Amino acid sequence: MPFTKFRTKEDQLRFSEEQSHVWIDHSPVCTKIIDLDFNLQFMSSAGAKALGMRDVTECYGKPYPFNFYPQSFREEMSENLRKARDTGKVIEQEAAVVDLDGNELWFHSTISPVSEGSNQIDYLMIVSIDTTAQNKAREELELLNDKLEAEVYKRTLELENANKQLHLLSETDFLTKLPNRLAFDRRLSENIAMAKRSKQPITLLMLDIDHFKKYNDKFGHNTGDIVLQKIAETIDSSLLRKTDLTARYGGEEFVILLPETDIESGFSMAEKIRINIESLNVQYGTPAVISNLTVSIGIASLKYDQLNAIDLLELADKALYVAKNSGRNNCQILNTI
Repeated sequence: MPFTKFRTKEDQLRFSEEQSHVWIDHSPVCTKIIDLDFNLQFMSSAGAKALGMRDVTECYGKPYPFNFYPQSFREEMSENLRKARDTGKVIEQEAAVVDLDGNELWFHSTISPVSEGSNQIDYLMIVSIDTTAQNKAREELELLNDKLEAEVYKRTLELENANKQLHLLSETDFLTKLPNRLAFDRRLSENIAMAKRSKQPITLLMLDIDHFKKYNDKFGHNTGDIVLQKIAETIDSSLLRKTDLTARYGGEEFVILLPETDIESGFSMAEKIRINIESLNVQYGTPAVISNLTVSIGIASLKYDQLNAIDLLELADKALYVAKNSGRNNCQILNTI
């Protein structure tokens, strides 16, 4: 059965007078009456004012929603009008429209099927509340939240970077820029765990500068600092792999951690380091005084099933003691406790 228009203009007037709905036109809420063919039959002055329409009666009897509304709004509203008409249920939607000047307005609309004393729907009433201010406030709040989240993210990164720098400084020897004993202890524990999983040995070199106290007494602590820096650079540049680690263990002592390295390879690396240091010509003072440096190195190695930090360090320390008592400037091996 085809749908018919709601009323003629005379019927509209009679409807208004009979039902005492004059208040609709003076209400601040936008109210529209739509017939079952979706033609506009009435719009309150609040709605016309919101859309900038001087004479809304020109639109009476014409299809709703208006053509100057955005396509997305027209499609959503048309679909909801059909739902309300066909199901008899109240339908709600919130969407943006544009006025005649192109300004975006937001409305929360309630579409209500209305029956006048019968079981059939006579027309649809749309009550729309202007939510432009609320939506603008929400958008501003969302923008503010986005800015706040971005700022929090930025500050979090800055804090993380600061913590990383602090951690790096806490594990770095200020003079040689090598890892310090704290860093070495951590890396040793990590490497022991990995070596046990992969069933690989670890070799540790413990190095001591020969007669270092005499250097300090003869040339001063500033020169002694230069000696430590030169030796640190030489040891580090002698290593072949990124996984190898040089650390300042304390005073004039250095340790070199060689993962996945057996005792023979460890001895070869120790000899290489010793020779490279002996080849250094460090100049002190004015006029320049050339003095050769030598080091003693203790070498210890343990297989994965024997590995523990205490025994490895003790073996390397005993091997270093043997090297010193053997005339210095040499490398000695201990691979058993």
